[in-house]
Amino acid sequence: MDAPILLREYEDWQGGLSLEDAQYIASELRGRISITRAPFSNDYLLNPSQYVGVVVLPSTRRLESQPKIPVRNLFYMLAIALDLPSPFREKVTQFERLDEMLEFVADHFAGEVEERVRRGLYRAYLDAEGNLQTIRGRIDFPRDVQENAILRHRTYCRFGDLSWDIPENQILRQVAHLLSGWGFQRRVRLRLAQLDGLFVEVTPTQLSPAILERIHYSRLNDDYRPLHALCRLFLQGASLSEEVGPFDFRTFLLDMNALFEQFVTEVLVSRAPIEVEVQDQHPLYLDWDHKVLMRPDVIVAARRTRDHLAVDCKYKRLESGELRNDDIYQLVSYCLALSARHGVLVYPSHLGQIRQPLRITGSDQSIHSQSLDLRGDLPALKSACDELARSIFQLLHWE
Repeated sequence: MDAPILLREYEDWQGGLSLEDAQYIASELRGRISITRAPFSNDYLLNPSQYVGVVVLPSTRRLESQPKIPVRNLFYMLAIALDLPSPFREKVTQFERLDEMLEFVADHFAGEVEERVRRGLYRAYLDAEGNLQTIRGRIDFPRDVQENAILRHRTYCRFGDLSWDIPENQILRQVAHLLSGWGFQRRVRLRLAQLDGLFVEVTPTQLSPAILERIHYSRLNDDYRPLHALCRLFLQGASLSEEVGPFDFRTFLLDMNALFEQFVTEVLVSRAPIEVEVQDQHPLYLDWDHKVLMRPDVIVAARRTRDHLAVDCKYKRLESGELRNDDIYQLVSYCLALSARHGVLVYPSHLGQIRQPLRITGSDQSIHSQSLDLRGDLPALKSACDELARSIFQLLHWE
């Protein structure tokens, strides 16, 4: 077997690939891992940009894209961004590789689903209909006349059927099945396969992670939230397209740009003073006629004075002291629509270090750049998050 392909985010890799592996990367991983021919060579050039993860190529060769930050910190970022409970937030991990982290999370997922099965899966009423010998629910009179003009011993009814075959459980079976095909230890694969078999009354599905946005939680199914957060993680990582699917658990790739945005948002939400409100992805219009829709990453507002500021998170490579014009233009538009005096760009410090404020000509707006160091140990990372939140909130006037 060929040696694994070891990539690092935002860095080029040069080497040989089989034709089938090159075609798979070019077609199925398009938009995530770039592939070009190296000049004056038969080699290929690969660059994962902001994507990190593990891919098993058609030849069974492994492709691994490692983050620039320690895997244990990536693990903590996932726990905060996805609102995962203990043991994720405080567990001291020594993961050196992403596949080790994935196996731990998959094993934890299996344990949590087993516990939910032991206590009983959530059931809900689904709309059903049928030509029955006894009346159930309500009679569908037009359909009854049509079906039973002669067979009057039956009645066509519409009724609610209490069922396990609902999206809350379908997504669990889908992910258990997906994970059982990954190259984890045999014990973990068997555990996941057994779970897949336990969901015999639940229809196999290919649901998109978007289905989770439409699930309504109540006291009966509220403990599904952490399970569905894990489902979202695995389905987003395994999806081969930016839209719905298909899903293939030969592939797990995390978008560090999206993760960084979610992480910074949760950092601000969890540290906001009582006088401050933090909103993520709040719709905002640039014009009075509501034709240009924008969604800032974060809007921070003082509850009493209604002073606002916009925060935009950018996980991208920067040179020291560099300002990206497109980032500035975007944030100035947010501030203009909000009538906000301050906007903040947040970058990870390992990809750039800029802090100077930028005063916008012809207005009282200022654009501030903040960096967040994701490379330290867990106490240092938490301290950096505290400092980031403090520096952003102090720009507001809430008294």
